[in-house]
Amino acid sequence: MHIRYMEVYKMDKMLELIKPKNSTKYLFFGGKGGVGKTTMASATAVWMAKAGYKTTIVSTDPTVSLSAIFNQKISATEKTKIKQVDNLWGVNINPSEATGVFQKRLSGTLGGLTNMLGGDIISTPCAEEMAAFDQFVEFLDDKDSKVVVFDTAPTGHSLRELAMPFDWADFLKKQIKDKKELAKLMQLEDTEETIAQLEADKTRYNNAIEALKDPAKTVYTLVLLPAFLPIEETKSALVDLKKLGVDVRTFIVNQLIPTEAIQGNAYLVRRYQTQEKYMSIINQEFGKNIITILPMLETDVYDVDTLSVIGTKIYGGA
Repeated sequence: MHIRYMEVYKMDKMLELIKPKNSTKYLFFGGKGGVGKTTMASATAVWMAKAGYKTTIVSTDPTVSLSAIFNQKISATEKTKIKQVDNLWGVNINPSEATGVFQKRLSGTLGGLTNMLGGDIISTPCAEEMAAFDQFVEFLDDKDSKVVVFDTAPTGHSLRELAMPFDWADFLKKQIKDKKELAKLMQLEDTEETIAQLEADKTRYNNAIEALKDPAKTVYTLVLLPAFLPIEETKSALVDLKKLGVDVRTFIVNQLIPTEAIQGNAYLVRRYQTQEKYMSIINQEFGKNIITILPMLETDVYDVDTLSVIGTKIYGGA
């Protein structure tokens, strides 16, 4: 029996994990660039919306645009209604635009100490990542949606984003302590409001940490291809996510060549055999988890109808 048809397609178990119950469900899709994360995230968001759940899809990948996928303008800062799908909204976070929003909010928070502290923060090399994550955290506190789907950037960048709340919680803790001491030392006025805002931000980031680590709220799915580099990057991502306390239980293997497509084609036969080898490795490395297999499609993914087809292949009928 070919490895691709082994018992690794566990639709019911996948649905059990991703469907919202008593609280908002956060669904992350990560992996190496070019493996189909945006397609899987978008197909999942469409499936959830059609199943009747109020859904928001958030892209934190600056290299792709949800606007192109859904054929409409989608805001970089505010939730935009997806016209073609009921119950679905989208946000396409643009790090450079987020920086402006972040800088304005940060300036207000720091008040009279902005020049002393805030300017240094904004000028750091990772300012865009910090700003994008600040927006990202806002959607981890989204009480208005039953499902929030995150299309994350390629793995390395995504892991830096996921690590941001851990760094920020420590940063804010230090700033709260330092500001209290500095205010007393310099007899500064109007610091109580600033400190209260810092406390509120610290709570936001702590809540983000808890949500990311809570398997009842968050499901992180790694998307990969049956090929050497995607498998290696997936293994590396698993180790790094575990360090952050994020448990990965679901995988989607994308673009498998269907058996019926290889007949009489020597090139496809060789590619098929190569994929068989890597599917065996995938099963050895990740087989204790939920692995969903998606065959290579005959057409490109460019509209809601095709996304609906993919969602049905992954999750069944909505």
